[in-house]
Order: sequence, then structure tokens, then C-alpha cells
Amino acid sequence: MGEAIIARARAKYKIGVCEKDSKRQAYLKRAYKVRVRNLSDLITDSDILVLAVKPQDFENVLGEIKASLRPKHLVISIAAGITSTYIERKLGKGIRVIRTMPNMPAMVGQGITAVCRGKYATAKDVQAACQLFNCVGQTVVVKENLIDSITAVSGSGPAYVFLFMECLIKAARALGLKDDLSVKLINQTLSGSLALILEKGLDPIELRAKVTSKGGTTQAATDVFMKYDLNKIIEEALKAAQKRAGELARK
Repeated sequence: MGEAIIARARAKYKIGVCEKDSKRQAYLKRAYKVRVRNLSDLITDSDILVLAVKPQDFENVLGEIKASLRPKHLVISIAAGITSTYIERKLGKGIRVIRTMPNMPAMVGQGITAVCRGKYATAKDVQAACQLFNCVGQTVVVKENLIDSITAVSGSGPAYVFLFMECLIKAARALGLKDDLSVKLINQTLSGSLALILEKGLDPIELRAKVTSKGGTTQAATDVFMKYDLNKIIEEALKAAQKRAGELARK
């Protein structure tokens, strides 16, 4: 996700990177022409610090940056499960923190990022975070108490889409279609269906009704989905993801 931000934001922002892995350093410098800096110099020269590290490394990173932070700094986290309260407690009173929850399509500039304001962050800080993450898609500003639900819906959401596609491909194979044909048919069907919703602004219920003729092939398939209560399965899946997000959170 950090690379996605670098790739999409470098045209609008002067970006520096601190990366401990030497091979990763060389790759980022070569691929994106960014400055690779030591942590102290990077903090000194920056106004916005994006903490794009794994949750298990987060506490160590907070400890490393704490002493160098100044009032000018805005700290933005993209780490799943790390609350703004936790970050503020580790970094000290008055530190301006924005917590975000981006998702995987940010890699192609089609992400959706939830932006949450910490205790000391200002409206201007929220605007700055939105401007940054608009480089990788769209943003929504939400209260942090919704972040577990958003994690379940859009944070994990791409995996649900990929799983559905995976199941469609396997089912198409069972009908006698070769993999390359199945993938082409399914990819374009999904992308075309989404484009139809976005371009026409129609409700998915309305569109489903348009393509479902009474007693036809589509109804035969959707009747099976309804028989096994697809709606309930999806609802329970999202509740499980929401619950797990809460269990993993550092508060």
C-alpha cells in the first residue's frame, strides 16, 4: 500500500522514503525516483509522515519517531487495527494523528480510503489526508467507531470479489468452458456490470430485475442463491470480519 501511495502521489508531492530493507530501498529509488533517507533526516524535512508499516512493527516505529516529532508534523497511519488513541498515547499529547483504511484497488488508482480524525487533528489535517489519498482513488471521512465495519466492507471487500470470481471460474470449468475463455467472460461481465451501475446511476436491485426474466435462465440461477440464503451468508461473513477487526485492534 505504501508503494501504491508513492506511485500515485509522487506527481503532486515531494516524497521521501525510509526503508530498512536494502533491496527494497534500491527498488523504490529505481522505480519511482524517490529519495531514500534515514529516519531522522526524513522526519526533519517532512510535514506529513505516512506510517506504512505492518501492525507488528508499529510499536517499534512509534518509539523511533517519537523524539523527533514537532508541532508541524501530521502523522497518518494506514495500519489495520491500530487506533488513533493508541498512536496518540505512544507519541505523546498533542500529536496530530489521522487514521486511514485504504484498500487494495489503490494499487491501480481505484481505491476507497476511510479517513478518521484523531483527538488533536484539525479539519485542515483531514483535508490534507483526503487530498493525499485521492491520489489513489476516493475518500470518505468517518468517525473512528465505524472503522471496524468499514474494514469488513471495503478493507476486506476486494477479497470477497476475488473469491466470487474464483467460484465463477471453477463453475464455468464444470460447465465445460476452458479457463482462458472463462476468465475473459467473467472479468468482462464483472467490470461491465460495475461500469453500468456507475455510469447509469441505477440501483443494483433495479438492474437485477431488468436482466431476470420470469422463468428464465437467470431466475433459475438466482433461485439457487436464494435457496441457500446468499444474503444471510454475506451478512454473517461481514459480521465475522467486523468482530475480528475489533478483536485485533490496539486501543
